Amino acid sequence: MAKESIYLIHGYAANPEKHWFPWLGEKVKSELDLSITSLTMPDSLNPKKSEWDKTCERNITSTESLTLIGHSLGCITALRFLDQHDINNVNLLLVSGFDEPVYPLPQLDEFTQQPLNYQKLRAKINQATVISAQDDDIVPYPYAETLARHLQSKFVLLPHGKHFIDRDHITQLPVAYQELKNLLVSR
Repeated sequence: MAKESIYLIHGYAANPEKHWFPWLGEKVKSELDLSITSLTMPDSLNPKKSEWDKTCERNITSTESLTLIGHSLGCITALRFLDQHDINNVNLLLVSGFDEPVYPLPQLDEFTQQPLNYQKLRAKINQATVISAQDDDIVPYPYAETLARHLQSKFVLLPHGKHFIDRDHITQLPVAYQELKNLLVSR
């Protein structure tokens, strides 16, 4: 397996120490001997698209062995980064993501105002997997299902897990590890 550059972009009201992110980093380190760089996105309680884009720009090294992991708002942020760079063979693992305004979260609309060119995006992707839960009470799963359809990617729909956050006692996410492992060995 080639040495991967793996970046995790958290979502709204989160940080790299929340939810299942630390667990995934430790699991990838111990099982695959790889490191995940978890970005600290600015002002996650009042996110601004331009600031989140700048943070990605400063911290993500565009390589040919790039894997981007996004959770919730981090998914559209990862896709915009990919859309803005001339890179190829990128793996994507997107959890509870969306690419259109989410009815319960109008404060995040600026992140989805500019449509993505999916034909161009798909050409840059090696493989992508989108994960959601039927009982997601923050970003209902049809949003993630639509995102997977736009990417023409694998869609994993779990019966339970809600938004995969620590509020709901989700501090480990084995399906994310397994799907990430599948993406990494697919190179």
